[in-house]
Amino acid sequence: MGWPRPAGMHGIRPARLAPGMRPAPAGGEPAAPGEGGAQCVGSSGAPHPRASVHGQQGAAQQGAWLGWRRGAGGNVCRLLVALLSLCEGLRGLPAPRLKPSDPRADFDSIISLAKNLLSDTKHLFHHFKSRYPAEGEHKMDTLPVLSMSAVPGGLARLSADLQNYQKHLEWLRRAGPVLRPLEPDLGALHARLERLVKRLEHLMSKLNLPRPSDPLPTLPSHGTHWAVVQAGHALFHSLHLYLDWAARALVLIRNKL
Repeated sequence: MGWPRPAGMHGIRPARLAPGMRPAPAGGEPAAPGEGGAQCVGSSGAPHPRASVHGQQGAAQQGAWLGWRRGAGGNVCRLLVALLSLCEGLRGLPAPRLKPSDPRADFDSIISLAKNLLSDTKHLFHHFKSRYPAEGEHKMDTLPVLSMSAVPGGLARLSADLQNYQKHLEWLRRAGPVLRPLEPDLGALHARLERLVKRLEHLMSKLNLPRPSDPLPTLPSHGTHWAVVQAGHALFHSLHLYLDWAARALVLIRNKL
């Protein structure tokens, strides 16, 4: 014969607790492991060993996480302080000075341009003589006079003379249909000569040399077909000789630096 059941409890079985849980006090909910200071207990009333291990592991992981965050935060702070100190130190240093470029390198480039232009002029001159043959010596009073010595201030003289030749080439290209078959070659030679003049002016600006102030010559209007051919012979012959001398003069000036 068993004990009588309380009123209202007939037919109701007591709820089964999950492993590791103990009955809650009267009127309360069953306590979960680790909540409210309660411990999971076994059937004998002692703390459940698995719950104890889990609690220790959780506490250890949380402690490790907090320690890592403290350490990482400290490292970041130390890094920021070091960077600020470095910036303060660099602020007091003088600004670095740019090393001036060696003018001899500019001379080498200009000498190479002059030699290439000399080769192009020689090729065009032979082509011009074969297409427009004309015996004898042809001259133009407006062309530069060749000097056989590289005097001081030779760059200014070179620049002024090359600009003179540049104007003569422009004049020859406007001769109309007389030299139209050679227009592509004349245009290419004029562009290379213009490039050489600009490089000379750039070098003179870097060396603080005065630019030439010689006025450019006034060229006559185009005459007959024969007059244009004679002018072309005179121009290409003079430019060929001048560029051969200019390349040598530039080497002498460069070696004196």
